[in-house]
Amino acid sequence: MIMSPRLIVPIVSLICGLARSATAEIIISNERNLNNLVSVLLEVPSISKSSGPLTFARLSDGWIFVSTTCKGTGTVRVLLDQETWADSLLVHDGDAGKEAMRYVTKGAHTIQVECQDETIVEKLTVKAIPELIHCGLGFNPEIKSYGRYDMEFLKADILPNVTTMIVPNNIKLSESVVENWHRQGKRFVAEVGINSQAKTAEDHFKYWTGFYDRTPYLDGIIINEFIVNRPVAEWAALTPERLARMDREREQYGQYGEALKKMRTDDRYRNKTLFAYVGGSGKKLNQEIIGTNFIRTIIDCGYRVALERYLHEMSSEQGSKGALQTFLDGIADWEAKEPGVKKQMVLAFGLFSMPPGSINKQPNVDYHVWMDQQMNLAANHPALSDIAGFEWWTSVLADEETVRFVGKLYRHYAIEGRKEMLTKDPLYLTHIQYADFEKGTEGWTLHPAEAESIAAKSFPRYGRIEGRYMGLGRPADPEHIGDTFLWMKRSEKGPNTFSQTIKHLEPGRLYSMKMFSCDYQDLVNPKAKKLEEASKFIGTVVLEGVDVDAKRSFTEVYSSSPEPPIPVWITYHWKVFRAAGRTAKLTVSDWRSAKEPGDTFGQEQTFNFLEIQPYRQ
Repeated sequence: MIMSPRLIVPIVSLICGLARSATAEIIISNERNLNNLVSVLLEVPSISKSSGPLTFARLSDGWIFVSTTCKGTGTVRVLLDQETWADSLLVHDGDAGKEAMRYVTKGAHTIQVECQDETIVEKLTVKAIPELIHCGLGFNPEIKSYGRYDMEFLKADILPNVTTMIVPNNIKLSESVVENWHRQGKRFVAEVGINSQAKTAEDHFKYWTGFYDRTPYLDGIIINEFIVNRPVAEWAALTPERLARMDREREQYGQYGEALKKMRTDDRYRNKTLFAYVGGSGKKLNQEIIGTNFIRTIIDCGYRVALERYLHEMSSEQGSKGALQTFLDGIADWEAKEPGVKKQMVLAFGLFSMPPGSINKQPNVDYHVWMDQQMNLAANHPALSDIAGFEWWTSVLADEETVRFVGKLYRHYAIEGRKEMLTKDPLYLTHIQYADFEKGTEGWTLHPAEAESIAAKSFPRYGRIEGRYMGLGRPADPEHIGDTFLWMKRSEKGPNTFSQTIKHLEPGRLYSMKMFSCDYQDLVNPKAKKLEEASKFIGTVVLEGVDVDAKRSFTEVYSSSPEPPIPVWITYHWKVFRAAGRTAKLTVSDWRSAKEPGDTFGQEQTFNFLEIQPYRQ
């Protein structure tokens, strides 16, 4: 997406007043890179009357961002290329500023400004930006207490900052929603799968194009998913069964490629876009399974590789730096093996930040700073220049704050073209120590109701059961797997409590608190239960010295997935609070209150992942 200023120098003719004036001022506009992602194609400081065509050029097909600021009470219309007044890119009616996004073809384009009355356009800017994808509308959170991620929720932070919306392939949208989105020049892309019953390229072609036939408003599809695994040399064993499977998969990828070619050449779908999710355990481009032609076919068709790069939190600075370097090395390997692939690559980062599947796995790491570091690399590192677009997968597994944060990242790096970090906080949190009880009870103050009613314990793969995701069949994190927790057994003699001073708060700032708890016997001796039969959390979580936002705070029970075979019901605790001072106190009790114990004495409960980090509105 980098646009080199030495490749093209547009000559912009600004003809002020049209019929009112025959004089013409020539403005020479050098394309100017703000970062890897954004280039200024045209910048006009002032337009006091209607203009003639203002010319700019884009070096490839892609998105532009047009913004204007105006002064006055009259009407201003901004027209792109051959648009009519009715289809104006921007219309000012006494508004101070307006923005628009459009997908344009490679080459020269014109913008014309029509001013009425005494209104002045103080500044007009056209930028080349990457494709900015939200995943998505209709993908509501698994933790239901966060509410629905509908158009009303998305309008503040997401809708102004994205070009493309991913939707489920069966979603029903109102005509007004579809028309309004398309009027802005933006796109709907449906997530679809691979038909496991298809036997030929024609079968795959009919399956994928069927989504367009059934849902005409779709502008494209994103196929979930194609897999790139580790090279065969790294496999533990190369059995006849595996060799046979490899042959079948190579044949399938040949069929997929033929289907994509057929879609591209069919006039009915020529203007549709297609994204191919590519995931798997390989960090580099291994062509042993997908063949040497599949990725090239995607490129030659003008489609997009949506490369899944889900970077989970690491528990140390060294681990974090290593994960980012591995990510960079992988992109460089793709570009080396398939030159030009970055120009048609969408980086699909990991948004999933909450149960039952989360890469927000370390309670000592600020997940939003981690997201910020990834986008900062994309905006600045030479290995990530020319990337065509971005996506964060998926809002189904993301809390509302994190969903909204993506829009802030897009605005900062991919629209404003900033190079510096959006966040100013450190990556590693210091508000709570040993939040997973990974060092037993160190750092915590315990008040047991009776002897041996509180203890630090562990359970194999408990972090994975909670939803700390790395992949099916793998531990949550080789560095720190989250299998440790505090165990408390409820007593009629009094409450068990554990507490710790929360440190390094900024007075007046908002923070969030997260915690997991579950019934210990459900964990070690699981039995199939419905939600209404699940053993609920009994106790209280008290934050002293802060102002808790009751409307944003909740507890909700969720079912572990995909393991163990019999799911465990786990309680997700979420609180938002405003700090009053530099410190506060967190106390967890297994009584409902000091005077009301609740029932089921003898119940055993587990507690871990006590994370406190800044809450970003």
